[in-house]
Amino acid sequence: MKRNILAALLAAALAAGMAGCLEKKEPVVSDSGKTPSSTSAGENAEGTTMTESMELMRLKYADVPEASSGPVIKISDTSAKPGEMAEVTVSVNGANENWMMCGIHITYPDVLKCKLENEDGTDFSVDYEAGPAIKKSAGFVAMDWELNLPEEMVRNKTRSLFFTTVFKENDGRDGDIATFYFKVPEDAKPGTVYDLGYYFMDSDMFRNAENDQSFEKYAFEHLQGGSITVK
Repeated sequence: MKRNILAALLAAALAAGMAGCLEKKEPVVSDSGKTPSSTSAGENAEGTTMTESMELMRLKYADVPEASSGPVIKISDTSAKPGEMAEVTVSVNGANENWMMCGIHITYPDVLKCKLENEDGTDFSVDYEAGPAIKKSAGFVAMDWELNLPEEMVRNKTRSLFFTTVFKENDGRDGDIATFYFKVPEDAKPGTVYDLGYYFMDSDMFRNAENDQSFEKYAFEHLQGGSITVK
């Protein structure tokens, strides 16, 4: 019975997170990571220049009490040569055995190519390597978002990768959640930096079994972007 419930939760999270791929609409969003035309989530958390969508995310949690500490989700800084696959890892700290479910959108420049499980274009399931933070997960799904992009992402020339996972209780650990792969353009110039960030939809989540909104607020207000540097 528990397995059926977890499967249903995972399916619901995936459906909510990928809703934008199925129809053209403007959800409540936050491009809170580093993109070619925005600051990083870490910078926003420190009160520097905020994007219009980051402000929308802040408004969602405006009435939620502040937490003194909590989860910090980070995209790695990595490097690769032109034409190579860059390995990008998403990790979390400050939530060891204290989170149950997540649904997060990562943004990346549209000149990069996210590696899919099937390159024949039959679906958008993303190839990934699971990390120790989700060792006890009841399921993990990652999808690439390439179609019906909202205006903000089109303007910033970004695409998005969405991933979601669920546990039967607070079994999510600190450490690497998953590693994804992005192909660097063949003609990329050494020294070029591709910034990786986040895109907040109203259905995104990072929750524990207690559904502590301050915990979730801390997670999204302290997101840290990453980068791929061309060797």
